[in-house]
Amino acid sequence: MNHSVPAKILILQVCVLSCLFIGGGHACAEDFSLKVSGLSLHAAAETSPEPVAETDDSAWEDEENWEEGWDEAETIADPLEPLNRLFFHFNDKMYYWVLKPVARVYSGLLPPELRISIGNFFDNLLSPGRAVNCLFQGEVRDSSVEVTRFVLNSTAGILGFGDFARDVLDLPSSEEDTGQTLGYYGLGGVFYIVWPFLGPSNFRDSLGKIVDANLNPVIFLDAESEVTVGLWILDRVNYTSLTLGDYELFTETALDPYVAVKDAYQQYREGQIKK
Repeated sequence: MNHSVPAKILILQVCVLSCLFIGGGHACAEDFSLKVSGLSLHAAAETSPEPVAETDDSAWEDEENWEEGWDEAETIADPLEPLNRLFFHFNDKMYYWVLKPVARVYSGLLPPELRISIGNFFDNLLSPGRAVNCLFQGEVRDSSVEVTRFVLNSTAGILGFGDFARDVLDLPSSEEDTGQTLGYYGLGGVFYIVWPFLGPSNFRDSLGKIVDANLNPVIFLDAESEVTVGLWILDRVNYTSLTLGDYELFTETALDPYVAVKDAYQQYREGQIKK
């Protein structure tokens, strides 16, 4: 009997949690700011397919409506704010002092195409968990798509380095997770949490990521803990190398970066659950 398995499982859970939280406070800000901005631009394009001249009054009206929509978004309790701010500051320094410099060197060594393929590999490992969560949300077709994606990308896509299912068969990922499944059944975020190294979350999503970690196929491999940690580090550095500059753009334009990341995380997760 291998007594090191429980320890490996615990280490893998911590590592996968970090990856799924989009890696520290910086990654959350990057991903959420880009997605929210993209959705806003997409909505604008749909409502105004052709340029329309606006009066100054209509411009002010649009700005006021945008602010009202932001204010109407559901807020989340933050009883741990002093501790959360401390961890946010810690994660911020880790990004600037460690992760960003390493990612810069890494991006200089590997071309973008190879780094995208590495990102595909790690994304493919999330497919089994997405399939299970789609099923629990009653999305049978999406669940079968995720199973198909995992099989095809792991074989024709060469261990997931190529997204064969998306590029050839037009089968995109559903991006579901256990946190969304819990939200689907009515569980709110309860309260906001910032984890050191792991970044922004809430009570519901923290529980969900523990489940997601146990659905990752890597957990079933009898790999040494050093290998597991190495894979996590590679995933974080690779992801950061593809998004350099986004975190700075997001936080440096915010009056309070902590609040900006918290609001972005809350709105992003709400949008995922409602879609």
